[in-house]
Amino acid sequence: MENFENENLTENETEGQNIVQETAEETEVTAAYETEYSDNSEQTDFSPVQDSESANHEGAEPFADEPINAVYDFEKVDIPPVTPIKDYKPMSKGLKVFAGIMAVVILMTASCAAGYFFGKNGTADSAFRKISLSLSSKPKSSDEMTAAEVYNKVNKSVVGITVYNKSGSAAQASGVIYSKDGYIVTNDHIYSEIAAPMFKIYDYNGNEYDADYVAGDTISDLALLKIKNGGGFSVPDFGNSKELNFGENVVAIGRPSDAVADSSITKGIISHTKRRMQTTSNYSATLIQTDSAINPGSSGGALVNMYGQIVGITSSKLAGVEYDSLGFAIPTTTMKRVVTELSENGKVKSRAKLGITYQEVTSITKQTGDYKSVGLYIASVSSDSDLYGKAQKGDIVTHVNGKEITRADIILDVIEESSAGDTIVLKIQNSKGKSKDYKIKLKANVGESSYSLTEKGFSTSETPKFPDNNGGTFDFPQGE
Repeated sequence: MENFENENLTENETEGQNIVQETAEETEVTAAYETEYSDNSEQTDFSPVQDSESANHEGAEPFADEPINAVYDFEKVDIPPVTPIKDYKPMSKGLKVFAGIMAVVILMTASCAAGYFFGKNGTADSAFRKISLSLSSKPKSSDEMTAAEVYNKVNKSVVGITVYNKSGSAAQASGVIYSKDGYIVTNDHIYSEIAAPMFKIYDYNGNEYDADYVAGDTISDLALLKIKNGGGFSVPDFGNSKELNFGENVVAIGRPSDAVADSSITKGIISHTKRRMQTTSNYSATLIQTDSAINPGSSGGALVNMYGQIVGITSSKLAGVEYDSLGFAIPTTTMKRVVTELSENGKVKSRAKLGITYQEVTSITKQTGDYKSVGLYIASVSSDSDLYGKAQKGDIVTHVNGKEITRADIILDVIEESSAGDTIVLKIQNSKGKSKDYKIKLKANVGESSYSLTEKGFSTSETPKFPDNNGGTFDFPQGE
């Protein structure tokens, strides 16, 4: 620092002498200027003088879109000299160095801030790109593959996932390759108990990859991960889950015990094609029910028909003394819709909701509870619902699009197949027994993810429960 200070002092002394000399000269010029203009006897005219051609234009204004034709009489003007700033001193080298350092620090700080905001959700917005795929129809041929053949066909597309963090927490899960460049579809709940999670991916050959979180959705329990620096992965054939039949043979492929180990396979049948379940607190969804064993670690794996088509993404298993061999998978029709939006927007924005909580009134509860009609007894109306101000607690929704609501599934299915902004017609009966039709616009049911850098999500030990059809209150549909 001493070298910088001494050098700057020498320069300043020289510069100071020059400024003193310049100041004296400037004082003389300034005095002459003040003497010449002190009388203010004549105002200088700076207005343009138009030539004869431009003057013929009616309504011509000075400076009016004809600057080329304007002539300025500058010969009459003696422009005064510009007075320099007397106290100006050039920046010393030390200050220049300091300013340069500060500029670098500010630039680095801005870069770090940008990196934080891009990375706090595990990925930058620029990483989002729309990934859409087509669901294949079931082959017309009745020749089914053996379980071994199905395994050999699909196994290359099923991966093991280890979820971990720097604190030592870890969990095992499964996933399915969704694109050749390494997008993976899995369950959203696999990282819910692990703050600031990181991901290791293991393919069928035992190769290990790092992966980034892309997006997740608690309502559907689906998530997207992206393998880093990978490509050429085997994308499976995704079938149309709407073509499933009761009793149809299926297999489940996943990594139930160890993400690094080979995938295992279990066999069963389709027990139910559209079983509505309460998946998490106050959320319901339509799932595929199967008796194929789906054990811890298999979450995010593949449910496959006997043509080698993935028809579902395995999710939570409902276990208890009352139930045996009861597993669930997310239909590929739901998967396609959710993953397409997650890959493009990071969230599901088109999903619809009505915005009420309700109690289901069946024919039995109508008699025992002294209700006037079957349908949905409104327990509350959300302020953002289109029903707000039109219906109130105690009213009963009796019909949707002209169809009587004898069970909640009827209206829930209508809304699940709709999009935010669509309009449905509801018949609502008030407490006095009078009914009225309303055209109601459905609102967006935007989901969040259980992924978090700082907070824990819902417990992975939670299991879905059947809705209480005898008066339980649930958000409608799939929560607020």
